[in-house]
Amino acid sequence: MVDRSEQITVFGAMRNEGPFIVEWVCWYRMLGFEVLIATNDCTDHSVALLDRLAEEGWLTHITHAPEERQPPKQSAHRVGLAHPLMRDADWAMVCDVDEFLVLHEGDGTIQSYLEGRDTHVAGICFSWMCFGAGGWKRYHDGLVHRQFRRRGPESQRVNMPFKSLFKTPARYRRLNAHAPSGFDGDRTLPENRWIDGAGRPIQKFVDTDQPIHHLSPDQITHASAQMNHYVIRSEESFDIKRGKPSASALKDRYTDQFYRARNRNGFKDITAYKYAESFDLIHAAAMALPDVARLHHLCCADYVVTLCAHRGVDHRTDERWIKHMDAASAG
Repeated sequence: MVDRSEQITVFGAMRNEGPFIVEWVCWYRMLGFEVLIATNDCTDHSVALLDRLAEEGWLTHITHAPEERQPPKQSAHRVGLAHPLMRDADWAMVCDVDEFLVLHEGDGTIQSYLEGRDTHVAGICFSWMCFGAGGWKRYHDGLVHRQFRRRGPESQRVNMPFKSLFKTPARYRRLNAHAPSGFDGDRTLPENRWIDGAGRPIQKFVDTDQPIHHLSPDQITHASAQMNHYVIRSEESFDIKRGKPSASALKDRYTDQFYRARNRNGFKDITAYKYAESFDLIHAAAMALPDVARLHHLCCADYVVTLCAHRGVDHRTDERWIKHMDAASAG
């Protein structure tokens, strides 16, 4: 059982993710999380948007400055772990702006999900469910979790990575993209075991305290929850990632092979739609906050500028940029 008064924090590291911020923040607030976001070196309006939401009490925004040749996420994870919202949390999760946790058990909140499970564990792993472009060629402002409804098979190997909900983050020396490491206790004790979404123990967390990035193929499960991963989005959005070093390891991750493996669209999946009523209420409330809609549209316009620059065209002739600048002016 879980105490409803327990603090459950989600931490995300972002840079120039302005168009997608409001949706992501609303999603995790809807699920019952406290939201902590770290940014670095943003050149769009996302810092102003995050600060505005922070002023309204919707999230906590911190900044960090990666050292030269340091992967930005390493720097973000360091300042994230040091923050009271993480150090004092009873449970925590680290995930990105393109990852949406969908719970299949409980009333739709993380508290209800935990109430129905054995919580005498150190962590719970949620398998990825990778979604493809679903026929979307160009970026259009909209709710990511509703625009992209096509995915590959549940058991495909790209779903071996996971994101985790883990207990007492202060007991770890380091946050990582998928699970923390440097645990201060005895990993062999029953109360310190890690389990998957089906409740099965994961031996990797007993055998090593090094960062763990994925499970084995037979451990992929979406029985009680799935972590929807919209890593492709539209073809245009993915194209600007090509050749850029990843924030996790500064490696060339976004290759043609990466795209082919994840852009699989054989199955329709609208499990995220079950949150429609509750999500729409919280999203409307966020967009009605003073200056939030204007800043959102400026972020979208900034993104279109980036997309156009990548293609070598003038953004001022792009109908999307014109639309968002008009909306920002009206707001």
